[in-house]
Amino acid sequence: MNVKMLLGGAAAAVLMTAVPALPVSAQTPDDQLVIAITMSALRGFDPHDSATFESQDIVGNIYDRLVQLAEDGPGVEPMLASEWTVSDDGKLFTFTMREGAKFHSGNPVTAHDAEYSLRRLVKLGLGPSSDLTQWGFTAENVDELIRATSDSTLEIEVPEVWNQDLILYSLASFGPSIVDRKVVEENIQDDDDGRTFLQTNDAGSGAYILGTWRANDLLVAEAFSDYWGGEPEMRRVLFRHIPESSQQRLQIEQGDIDVATRLSSTDVNSLEQNEDIAIDKAVGIGYYYLALNQENEILSNPLVREAFRYVIDYEGLAGTVMQHYGNMQQTIVPAGMIGASDENPYSLDPEKARELLAEAGYPDGIEMVYYATPVTPEFEIAQSIQANAERAGIKLDLQPGDHIGDFRQRNYEVFSARWGAQLPDPHAVFSSLAVNPDNSREANLTGYMAWRAGWDVPDEIEALVEEAAHELDRDRRAELYARLNQMYLESSPPIITSFQRAEPRALRANVDGYEGRFTTWSNVSKGD
Repeated sequence: MNVKMLLGGAAAAVLMTAVPALPVSAQTPDDQLVIAITMSALRGFDPHDSATFESQDIVGNIYDRLVQLAEDGPGVEPMLASEWTVSDDGKLFTFTMREGAKFHSGNPVTAHDAEYSLRRLVKLGLGPSSDLTQWGFTAENVDELIRATSDSTLEIEVPEVWNQDLILYSLASFGPSIVDRKVVEENIQDDDDGRTFLQTNDAGSGAYILGTWRANDLLVAEAFSDYWGGEPEMRRVLFRHIPESSQQRLQIEQGDIDVATRLSSTDVNSLEQNEDIAIDKAVGIGYYYLALNQENEILSNPLVREAFRYVIDYEGLAGTVMQHYGNMQQTIVPAGMIGASDENPYSLDPEKARELLAEAGYPDGIEMVYYATPVTPEFEIAQSIQANAERAGIKLDLQPGDHIGDFRQRNYEVFSARWGAQLPDPHAVFSSLAVNPDNSREANLTGYMAWRAGWDVPDEIEALVEEAAHELDRDRRAELYARLNQMYLESSPPIITSFQRAEPRALRANVDGYEGRFTTWSNVSKGD
């Protein structure tokens, strides 16, 4: 399937990008970056409907936001907004738009485009909308609260006062990407708000233009020569669908690709020995987890949940399959953030787990169906848990497959996978794992991990999560998150975290500026 690009002024022309054949067993061109990924999760590029990591990596380079995460530490820095102010009461954010920024169509980027984009995000109500709806924006109030007062000025009025870092971090996320209002409105089909068009077309202002996309085959992005940040050094970025780890390893060794992703631990270990390859291990905001559905009477017993803590071989996994994919962490404030702890009180102890089961009223053990994702390292973790659980009297019927839909709809007993947040703040984790506004099935709050686990979160935990989000003093927030970290650990939660996620990438040694997932491609260059 070919993707159309809109270029030029009012009369947009359709351009089909010619894709050059890649030479076999040769270095990639100096001005092109070739990345191997698994494309099975790529279903489109509407920034207000992109929830997978793979699509966000692409969306984040095709579309700009008002602000972006700072490269050199916490906080945000200008992007399409050159500056901003916050009112004394903390409720009104006023953004001044960058002069001279253009969309790929040639249209100027204005505050009216930003207004349209943020309103569209909230009104569509899809997964990415939580970047704004979690702060009280709704389809009913967003037209009043997000408003362009001129071409250059945008006002965002939050319904209540939150820590301003949280609002700015949210605006730097992928959901609040700014789209070309004129292009989208010209391509609305049957009142679809432009969703059909944006899944396979580009209405962005980012450093790269969406070019050719053939599902489960190839995606090409072309450098935007008129980008406000300057023309990128990489003239073209290509994504190739190579789902097999061994094939990615072979092709990066031969020089056919520059970046290999989702490699098996065996292939990462092999590539570490190659002086022409560098391994980048970017630690993310998220975890490998085990979920226990609280709608199951047995699993709703806190002693049973605690027993599962003792069938995870933390040390053994850390020294084998997880050495490249994560750092052991049993508390949920990510390392390096305020309130984080290096406490890891649990270890593999099947006998302790058996004792807890007996105390819970199950001296003869229990049986559960266990859904797991059949990819590295998730499946290796699941196999380890299954083997050690059996030693404790927990028989797990391990069923690998694509069960994420069952997990989201709470149709499972035991499930394990990986999860990630986007905001570099503890609230991003607590607001999903430790908040559940309505635990009823009818509420269908699939955006909350706690709801997916059927956990009626204790009131004192939810209240403290909200207090910390409203707190303006950094030291006080750190105290609150440290307390929450301990409270979550001691509650025997149904979402058991074990390792903070890391994303190993193999890079050709001449690639500079590639920093793992969500790399800004315009920062990438190639040396000798």
